Amino acid sequence: MPAHRVVLTLITLLVLIAPSALARAPMPIPDAASVKAFEEQILAIHNKLRAKHGVPPMKWDGAIANYAKSRANLVSQRDGLSHGHAGLEGYGENLYWGATSEALPSGEKAAAAAIESWYNEIKDYNFANPGFSGTTGHFTQVVWKDSTRLGCAIVQGKGARWLETYVVCNYLVPGNMMGQFPANVLPPKR
Repeated sequence: MPAHRVVLTLITLLVLIAPSALARAPMPIPDAASVKAFEEQILAIHNKLRAKHGVPPMKWDGAIANYAKSRANLVSQRDGLSHGHAGLEGYGENLYWGATSEALPSGEKAAAAAIESWYNEIKDYNFANPGFSGTTGHFTQVVWKDSTRLGCAIVQGKGARWLETYVVCNYLVPGNMMGQFPANVLPPKR
C-alpha cells in the first residue's frame, strides 16, 4: 500500500476512534448513607432558598432522582462538564463539577457547594428586566416557581487529573421558559 494511503487510513481511524477514546467509565455513586445525606441536604437547601423568594417548596421525586443518576453517569464520562445538557429530555437541569487534588467532599458539602454556585448567580439577575441569561440560568431554575419536583444525584471519583465531583439536579416542570420569567422568578422577600 502506498505511504499516502497508509497515512490517510490512519487519519481516518483516528477521527473515528477519537471521540470514544475521550470517554471514560462513569464515576461511582457514593455509598447509600452518603447518597441519603446528599439528597436530604440538597432538597433542604433548595427549599430554604426558594422560601426566600416566596415560592412553594419542592418535593423529592425518586423517578427524577433515578433520571439524574443516569445523567450524572453520562456527564462524568467526559472531563469537566464538556458533555453539557446533550440528551436531556423533559426536565430542567443544573450541572455542577468540582475538582480537587485533596480528599473528595462529603455528599452534604458537595450539595452545599453546588447550590451555592447556582444560587450566587442572583447577583447578575435583573429583576427589573426579567428574562433568560446564560450567566443566571442555574439561579433561575433553583427558584423557578412552577418547578415543584426535584431529583438530584452525585457521582465522585478519580478523573484524568483530579478527584472529581459531579452533581446533577433535574426539575419538573422545567424552568427558564421564555415569557414566563416575571411569574416564576420572584425577587427575594425582605
